Amino acid sequence: MTNPERTKILEMVAEGSLTIEQADQLLERLSAQSQASAEQRPDQSQLTAGFPTFTGKQMAALEAHEVDADYIRALQEAGLRDLTVKQLISLKDYEIDADEIVALREAGFTDLTVKQLISLKTYEVDADDIRARRAAGFTDLTVEHLISLKEQGE
Repeated sequence: MTNPERTKILEMVAEGSLTIEQADQLLERLSAQSQASAEQRPDQSQLTAGFPTFTGKQMAALEAHEVDADYIRALQEAGLRDLTVKQLISLKDYEIDADEIVALREAGFTDLTVKQLISLKTYEVDADDIRARRAAGFTDLTVEHLISLKEQGE
């Protein structure tokens, strides 16, 4: 129950519109409703633990692109931290998931930017491609080299 609701009830008692008993019953009902509503809401401390605080507009944008807490958590566990809302949305829109990032890291690409991850995804370069190139004798591979090789069909 909010303070304005409580104030309004007390004003009604002062005006004689409500008896003290009626006001007491009304206050009890509103308090019980408020408690039930609070119990149904998710624990906010769990929602924000380890996550940046987003504005309502940012939350709406993330929701529109189906970026949820599990997706953000998975990216963080894969090593991507401090991502902006725009970066989170871009990763989701390009269907880049944590498993792909982990595989690329295991293939030796540990410090990829969001832009590089998107470029690799766009040109369909994955961890298997990287391992195959290394097995074929290519060393010191960069994202640009991998894309160039993929474009040339090598």
